[in-house]
Amino acid sequence: MSKPPRGRSVALVFLALLGGQMLLMSAQARHPQSGESLLRLWSVTAAAPVLSSVHALLSRIEGLWGSYLRVGALERENRVLRQEVAELRREVARLREQAREVERLGQLLDLQRELPVRTIAARVIGRDLSVWFQSLIVNRGTRHGVRSGAAVITPEGLVGRVIEVGPTVARVQLITDERSGVGAAIGVLEETRAVGVIVGSNEALCRMRYVPGSEPVREGEMVYTTGQDGIYPRGLPIGRVIAVRRGSAMVSHDILVEPAARLSQLEEVLILLERPPEVRLPAS
Repeated sequence: MSKPPRGRSVALVFLALLGGQMLLMSAQARHPQSGESLLRLWSVTAAAPVLSSVHALLSRIEGLWGSYLRVGALERENRVLRQEVAELRREVARLREQAREVERLGQLLDLQRELPVRTIAARVIGRDLSVWFQSLIVNRGTRHGVRSGAAVITPEGLVGRVIEVGPTVARVQLITDERSGVGAAIGVLEETRAVGVIVGSNEALCRMRYVPGSEPVREGEMVYTTGQDGIYPRGLPIGRVIAVRRGSAMVSHDILVEPAARLSQLEEVLILLERPPEVRLPAS
């Protein structure tokens, strides 16, 4: 391996000594006006762009960190606000349900006062709305005077009848149960000859059978109990005719009836403790 030429080494040493000498001179030299070291002034001037960039970068990082902290605080605040909104919505829903309950109970109380028969209000505590049965469980029984066969109503109309009774609860068979049967007439009770039987189908609607095909029946007409079945008093609203498949002199009509009472939404009902010959609801 060859050594660098001697002259080149001497030149490098000379340049190094010269640079050192210049540094020493600049360190000792002073600015004529400020009196500061020229070396310091030169170093500050040379580093100024770098320091400016570093300062700008640090300012940017500080701004981003502040924004991050503000965003975190806003997210926490929004989370709290969302929880408060959810609680307020639940409270509003609860108050609305209480208002609806008060309205329903008020209607039942008004009906109870106007009926010329002893009744007792009951709350629905169970449902069996399957393909096999259509019934409700209510919180009144023999201790409250409820008997098997008692008619059950709402301010809108007929619900069904009590089929099982315990000391404090009873089972109510709805008119939509396929084993249910209600003597019924269409239109004004004193004028109509369109008399038949309402039967359930384990669905939301009922059918009316045995109405002579020669009798005129129109959609929208009301159907009432006749009192001829030995179970229900005469005059209770059952529902409204919504469809008719017309028969003939030899074939009965096939009539579809929508119950007047909202059977799928029942919360409270009235149970008749007596069976008078006739009961007319105030709105019917």
